[in-house]
Amino acid sequence: MTRGLLLLLCLMLPACALFQRSSRPPRAPPEEAARVRFPLDLPADTRTTLSAGLVTAMELALADFLPLDVTPHKGATEEERCLYQRESYDVAAAPGPEGITFVQITLRPGVCEKKDPILDMGATYAVDVAGRRILAVQH
Repeated sequence: MTRGLLLLLCLMLPACALFQRSSRPPRAPPEEAARVRFPLDLPADTRTTLSAGLVTAMELALADFLPLDVTPHKGATEEERCLYQRESYDVAAAPGPEGITFVQITLRPGVCEKKDPILDMGATYAVDVAGRRILAVQH
């Protein structure tokens, strides 16, 4: 009986890989995508260029701070729902020593506050971009 159970477990283990969440964002249906018109070039006066290393550090920090699949609790207030939206935050990044990139996530002033100001909503991350990992977080 134990040998059969062990064999069944060994056969089922690779199936667990099928239930992993995709790391790619959802895409619009083809008919909606067909309506998008790309410019020949991005407008110089409004474009922002970031190094891929900074973007990677920001992605890792944001994925930890506010994962895309996290949603507000049932009965959340408008202010609480606002805090669950990535658009409510500003993200700044700067290279540090020894390959570390520091990423600071702060609540945009006046975005979610309806009555009283929200204090201490954000974090600073130390990110190892080459190793694709978060080294430390300061709240």
